[in-house]
Amino acid sequence: MDRLLLLPLLTPIVLVAAGNDAFGFDPPGYLDAFMYLGYFWHYPEHIPLLDDNYKISRLPWIIPGYLAHAVGGVSTGALVLAFVTLAAGAAALYLLVRDALHDRTIAAVVGVAWAGCTWAHGVGGWNYHMLAAADYYLLACWLLVRAAQGRSANVSALLGGACFAAAVHTHVFYVTFAPLLAILYWVMLPRTARQPLASCARAALLVVAGGIAVTALLGAINRATGGAWLFFMPQVEQAIRLSGGNDRWWLAAVNWAPSAGYLVPPLAFLVAGLFGAGRAWRDGNRSALAFVGLAWGALAIMCYFQFVRRQTTLDYHYMAFALYVHAFPCLAAAMASGKDERPLPWPSAAATAAIVLGALLFLLPEPLPALMDGASAWLGVQAFTPMLLPLAVSVLGVAAMFLSPRRLRAFVFAVWFAVVNAWIAPARAAYGIGTPGIHREMLSLFSDADRFATELDPSLAGIKYWISGGQTSTGEDDVVAGVFDSFVATRTWLTNLLGRKSPGPPIEQLTLADVDRGVCIGVLSSIDAQQRLRREMEERFRALGRPLRHVAERRFQTAELSFALTVLKPVSNADTGRAPCAR
Repeated sequence: MDRLLLLPLLTPIVLVAAGNDAFGFDPPGYLDAFMYLGYFWHYPEHIPLLDDNYKISRLPWIIPGYLAHAVGGVSTGALVLAFVTLAAGAAALYLLVRDALHDRTIAAVVGVAWAGCTWAHGVGGWNYHMLAAADYYLLACWLLVRAAQGRSANVSALLGGACFAAAVHTHVFYVTFAPLLAILYWVMLPRTARQPLASCARAALLVVAGGIAVTALLGAINRATGGAWLFFMPQVEQAIRLSGGNDRWWLAAVNWAPSAGYLVPPLAFLVAGLFGAGRAWRDGNRSALAFVGLAWGALAIMCYFQFVRRQTTLDYHYMAFALYVHAFPCLAAAMASGKDERPLPWPSAAATAAIVLGALLFLLPEPLPALMDGASAWLGVQAFTPMLLPLAVSVLGVAAMFLSPRRLRAFVFAVWFAVVNAWIAPARAAYGIGTPGIHREMLSLFSDADRFATELDPSLAGIKYWISGGQTSTGEDDVVAGVFDSFVATRTWLTNLLGRKSPGPPIEQLTLADVDRGVCIGVLSSIDAQQRLRREMEERFRALGRPLRHVAERRFQTAELSFALTVLKPVSNADTGRAPCAR
């Protein structure tokens, strides 16, 4: 057992055990993340409403999510999924750096940094797919390094191909990194390897075979549960549409670069790679040079798509996360020992874990950001805080790291990384110890509401939800109707909104065309407004000549959060006594 591997694994355990409400649970208003939650709850039934969306292509993420919720339940399943995705990436990164650079301490340092990186925590949402895609890609990198080194070469290449295919099926952009994987394998081949071209050809065939095998397996599972054999086609078709100049999410740099705090860690690590590249070149450390070159190559690929092809790769934090998978190995290469230097002592890794975790547990959610924001105001540089100021501090930290004695390098890294990592954290309330909130309770209420609504409407398409423009009640503050948006997102949101708006159109503006889109109307509101809104909805459609009848209603309530759902059905809609919308 490699004991230093425990540090990257213990880091997410500590973060989960801290008991913060927002760690592992998505906030109100998220859409795509809760759409995946709908897949977790309703796969493998393959409800047609969900099966038509390109997100269903991401089976390497959906199937583990389904299993986690099916086995662990709602809250436990969510925390298990959060831990596994963080731990898998940290472990894969550790193994990759250990086997490529032969330095267990540095491997542990970067593994801890990955697990503690605040921009990796719930990137795009805890139920979103980006972290899982990065895990698969890092595993593919490690397995191909093993294959190149001749360690169970055939099996490693086969499994590496399977992991790379899983990464691509989870986030199709990773297919553009295929040349980087090929370069990694080539560089990691021993200089004494006989017939390197033949080795590359054999590895390529095995990688392709592994990719085909995992794709066939996922297709078989999908078909057996009611889906299509070619489960990946919706995502491929979406990628083709976007590549044709139809990427409506693309933003010009002026609209995102000044506030792109999520780019601070990877850019700082790439700069660190430049510091270490000279030493690696002098010492003939091909592995370290490869990590640095691949990181800059990944940035070049993403810049090409962002600025030349005008496809979104860097303008949103969850899309830019693909850069992290090569930025962290680049950091490891920068910290690697020179030929005449002793390796870092193992306590350096333990100190890194203590410093990074200490900042998250004791300097958040308030003390450190307040201090840094106050310093920014005192210096008069508030406008530069989101991106430029943290990046400047990081680059100074990188310089200090390389000016420090070798034995202190990891300590200096840990200090500046811990400060910047906590300072730019996108969800500060996710840290501390026992930080309260409503995210966990909201998930529990969504589970109850899902069972209630699914019993009435197993198709998930028969109820069209009207969202009250008011606010739902909580124990402390009011939460905007984003709570309702997130619940309806488990039914694909816009498709299942009455009037295709959120909040819903004023009741007096609803028309017969609105009710014709579905079988029933679901009124989401605060508990206090439930009966009033029900009467107003009934009066409106009675006046339109399409009276409604009451089907069912339910109130969902915990100590901190509550809301109500009332289901109404036009009397003219046939009532066969069966779903959808029968009671």
